[in-house]
Amino acid sequence: MLASAHAIGIGHETVRWAWPLAARAAWDLRDHAATSELVGLLGVYPDGHLGPMVRAERDLVRARLAAADGDPGGEAAFAAAIGGLRELSTPYHLAHGLLDYAQYLMRTGGAEAAPAAVEEARGIAGRLGCQPLLDRAEDLDRVRPRIPG
Repeated sequence: MLASAHAIGIGHETVRWAWPLAARAAWDLRDHAATSELVGLLGVYPDGHLGPMVRAERDLVRARLAAADGDPGGEAAFAAAIGGLRELSTPYHLAHGLLDYAQYLMRTGGAEAAPAAVEEARGIAGRLGCQPLLDRAEDLDRVRPRIPG
């Protein structure tokens, strides 16, 4: 489907939903080459040709890739991506982005800020009744270092 995006149009409804799913799947499989290839697929189009959700998800993917590469701008990239998800995407996609951000914070010494992102994502997941998101939040709680309060 995504390989034929040029034929049906990058703004087509099917592409709008398939691209974020493919990018999430590639990332979850730790296939950075496929993840980068998916970002590259969008790189040939001006932003105005991409749907708002796809732009927001692309920015999240770029933040994850930057963080994986140890880019010092990773936190700023995540903050910008979360802002884009809040404005342009769905609650489901925002919750995933918040959990990605929490994971990043836990890896980079920002563990004190991670609980707020996890809790916001958990609230969204609860409202959506989305068990996979609730499970992901719970998994992060298990690995998150406890900070004495």
